[in-house]
Amino acid sequence: MISRTLYFAWIALLSFSAQSQQYATLSVDNDLYFGIDRYYSSGLFLKYGKLKKKPKDSLDSWQYVSQHWTLGQEINTPSFRFTSDLSRMDYPYNGWLFLGFQKEYFKHLDFGYGWGVQLGTTGANESLAKFFQNTYHIYVLKLEPLTWAYSIPQAVHFNVEIASFLGKEVKGRLKWVQENRAALGTFRTQLSTRFGLQWGTLPGLPFFGQRLEDLTDGVAFFLGTQLTFNISDYSLSGSLFRSNSPFDFELERFHGVLQGGIMLYRSNWRTKLIYNYSSALITTQRIKYHPYLNISLSRVF
Repeated sequence: MISRTLYFAWIALLSFSAQSQQYATLSVDNDLYFGIDRYYSSGLFLKYGKLKKKPKDSLDSWQYVSQHWTLGQEINTPSFRFTSDLSRMDYPYNGWLFLGFQKEYFKHLDFGYGWGVQLGTTGANESLAKFFQNTYHIYVLKLEPLTWAYSIPQAVHFNVEIASFLGKEVKGRLKWVQENRAALGTFRTQLSTRFGLQWGTLPGLPFFGQRLEDLTDGVAFFLGTQLTFNISDYSLSGSLFRSNSPFDFELERFHGVLQGGIMLYRSNWRTKLIYNYSSALITTQRIKYHPYLNISLSRVF
């Protein structure tokens, strides 16, 4: 029921029209580009947002205000994905289907903050993860269905988060950029920072969120890292307050991801590619590092 409710809510959002700068994005995380299928194996995100206020409309120092909605699904898979033997699973099967809302305030193109909420569900069937993953494996990849013999149990979750964004010119077109986030909720509680160097002709912080503040044609590159302190993650170890997971996994408290990316904006189309090289999230994970690629395509209108 919760999965159908989230999809209907998303359709209602897309049917709403407003006189402001808007965008729609399809963003996909996947490791199949590298010939593998394990751990955080898939992420699919439909995004829509709009710029609510520009400098000419503003009477205070926060000159840009934007709103963003996301309908997303994440899927986790053990490295031995065809086994039904619990003792051989080094990562949980899990699906996470959610509807998220974010609001962001920018004082100028290189400094801002935001807050957001997420409502969603876990579980093999309620999250639609088992259906979508096996449908793709059977009919597109021509492979046997994954077992989903054991998975993180179904539950409804609510999360909140806050974020800050900063860019500082180093020299010319080279810029230091940083994004800090704190998340709290029944699904995921963590502290994270993402930082690195950005170079290119795109103004502001195009690699952090869905920037609409300045839509100049151009290109930008990013090289950096994301560091996370994990307090709890229902998708990996189940509930923080009770033992409800069939897996006996211990969460890695510190997690890092090396990132390199490129973004191109031209004629109201935005294309982004980010390579991610992730450290282990489970202490007993069989393979300690995991690559995946994010590809995003956006239309601004």
